Amino acid sequence: MEVEMTLLSPHATEAVVDASELSALKSAAARVNDSVIPPRILVGEEVITLPSEVVDAVQDLLTRFANGDSVVIGSARTLLTTSQVADLLGVSRSFVVHLIDDGQLDYEFRGTHRRVSLTETVRYLEESKRERRAKLDAIAEVTAETGGYDGDPF
Repeated sequence: MEVEMTLLSPHATEAVVDASELSALKSAAARVNDSVIPPRILVGEEVITLPSEVVDAVQDLLTRFANGDSVVIGSARTLLTTSQVADLLGVSRSFVVHLIDDGQLDYEFRGTHRRVSLTETVRYLEESKRERRAKLDAIAEVTAETGGYDGDPF
């Protein structure tokens, strides 16, 4: 089964959602969050009350769009090609292959091709961000301890 995905760059929402729409999204996200009545949708003639899990997901989605974040929606079980993983991570396909070969990304074979789950891709991305942040914090701490910021006008 081939999965079609459209991946947006980090600033793609600027092209998709203009400033007035961003304002409306921020307002909608706040209203969903503040409402004591569960949100409902109208499908044809039928009114459907949304479960709290769906409300939370929609509110999170609205907030992310309102903040200008790019969003990828897919099933956690979705399997991605190495090229799709590279697009999501913002790296080259050959770097993704290197991550797979090093055991940093779990994968499975589909025929002769390696596939990585969307869940695994997001796990790696979040872990990388945490590690990068910890390393930058450590560098900043050492710099502060050694007086590297003394007299710095910034």
